[in-house]
Amino acid sequence: MNTSATMNDTDQLVMRLERNHRCVLRMVRKLNSYQFEPKNYDGFVKLQDIKSGFKNLAKEQMLLFNELQNQNLHFHPALDKVKASLKKFNVLEQKVAAYILDSHH
Repeated sequence: MNTSATMNDTDQLVMRLERNHRCVLRMVRKLNSYQFEPKNYDGFVKLQDIKSGFKNLAKEQMLLFNELQNQNLHFHPALDKVKASLKKFNVLEQKVAAYILDSHH
């Protein structure tokens, strides 16, 4: 594979990861607002679990950024890690939606 093509692909992965990381940080800020205050103990536990998941995801993303920028990963393993990160985000996003629906009933 062409080195410049690999760099371009890696740059695209980094940009994709950066966009998702901004979404993660935005979601953490929202979850810390009064709008999402739990109404009972069960809600408190669920919210803490979700917040913890987003904080862990943010840490994993920062490590992945470092690996990508230092070129410590080949393209395909990097792609797999980025896809896994996006999948974790989607799962957490679904948990947020379920939490919001449960808290409004």
